[in-house]
Amino acid sequence: MDSLINISLDGKPLEKLIEVVSNGIGTIYRPRQIRKEADARAYEIKVIENAKSLATSEAKLIAAVTDERISQRLVDKETRRQENIDSVVEMAAKNLEGKTVSDKSVDEDWATRFFDIVQDVSKDEMKALWAKILSKEIETPFSYSLRTLEILRNISYEEANLFVKLSDYVLNQSDYFIFAEYETMEKFGVGYKDIAKLREIGLLQSGDFVTSSFHANPNSLSTVNFVYGNTILQFTFRPSTIDIEIPVILLTQAGQQIYQLIETKQNWDYIRDIFTYIKKSKPSSTLHYGEILEIIDNQIKYDVPLNEFFLVDDGQK
Repeated sequence: MDSLINISLDGKPLEKLIEVVSNGIGTIYRPRQIRKEADARAYEIKVIENAKSLATSEAKLIAAVTDERISQRLVDKETRRQENIDSVVEMAAKNLEGKTVSDKSVDEDWATRFFDIVQDVSKDEMKALWAKILSKEIETPFSYSLRTLEILRNISYEEANLFVKLSDYVLNQSDYFIFAEYETMEKFGVGYKDIAKLREIGLLQSGDFVTSSFHANPNSLSTVNFVYGNTILQFTFRPSTIDIEIPVILLTQAGQQIYQLIETKQNWDYIRDIFTYIKKSKPSSTLHYGEILEIIDNQIKYDVPLNEFFLVDDGQK
């Protein structure tokens, strides 16, 4: 079995990658021979068609030429498709370097659907996204549903960029969400029409007036932890009988799965606006933040002590 071109990958990750690609495309994957095979097939068709041309009468010459053009078009199309697959596989191989992969097999139906899609992906930025999905699925099978693949298949490059922009404002507290105060989101370049578009394509859940509620303890301090990128946001509230509610827009399952592929940037003005909103109903609330070290089984380990977030314009977060 041939190794990938210019890819420093061996052992189990390489074996599993080749297995998944072979299952997906229905034949043994041999990257080094793809171009040779395509060229050989194109030459074979040309020879056959030339022979047919010589053997046919002048009346049938136009039909023979047409057959040759159709054959060449099909060869060109499949060659481009194979090049798209090769690009995604090579990117996935780079992503897998130094990684440990699961013993679980990637579902063959999933692999077939995946390569049916990526063979027609031509933009490099979208190829990179699909390569991340492939490498993550090889690391941990069943990470990405067939529904997610189909949703991403139908997303345009512009829509993908819009979701990348929105991802800078996603928080996580069991569910993934953005702050649903439209005036705030508009300020950060994500307008109502943008949110409606992302709902339409299946990345955000539909419905306004959704709130994320946090139970208040009447006898002691209440603490709520949010994950924002690689940062923990810890809100603390004095004893109260009134629960804390924040208007939110939830990501769909597909939105959550795609979000985890994106490298996001933090915007502390956004967090300042959320904290300001909370303080309107809970004036005594405080916010502390710190770097997340790791998250295992929803248990967050973070650097201590946490830093306090101030609303006053004193140059501090």
